[in-house]
Amino acid sequence: MIALSLAMDAFSVSITHGLANKSLKLTNALKLGISFGSFQAVMPILGWLAGVNIIQFISGFDIG
Repeated sequence: MIALSLAMDAFSVSITHGLANKSLKLTNALKLGISFGSFQAVMPILGWLAGVNIIQFISGFDIG
């Protein structure tokens, strides 16, 4: 589900960028693709790291 939502986000921004920018160049498309790919690769890792680091603070509230 995370991959699908991230892909739909990148797709919608790419479509909007393509409609707004009439002078499409390969370098701009590569920059956009690399930036989105980098951020989408890093975001789940940062979320995992944050979860691992804050578990000690929220585990006291666990009922189960």
